[in-house]
Amino acid sequence: MSGGRKREWIRRKAASASPPRWSRRARAAISAAVLHRRRRRIGLPLPLRRVDFVRILYENVVFYLLWVIESVVVLAKLCFFFLRFGFRL
Repeated sequence: MSGGRKREWIRRKAASASPPRWSRRARAAISAAVLHRRRRRIGLPLPLRRVDFVRILYENVVFYLLWVIESVVVLAKLCFFFLRFGFRL
């Protein structure tokens, strides 16, 4: 078989095969991903996603709270070191 005939034979064989039986969610996710990729490729604006402000606020509060706690712990260790061993090194 030459290149063109072989390619046509493979295309026909693939077209005649039964499509996979996927769930609706899987097909929707795949089609959404393909649509997203096409839109990004040709430069169309992407649809806005719903933003969960409570989650973002919670993440920021937790981040800064842990940052403060870590700073206090480091400062306490430094003070303990200087109080235990003195200020001369």
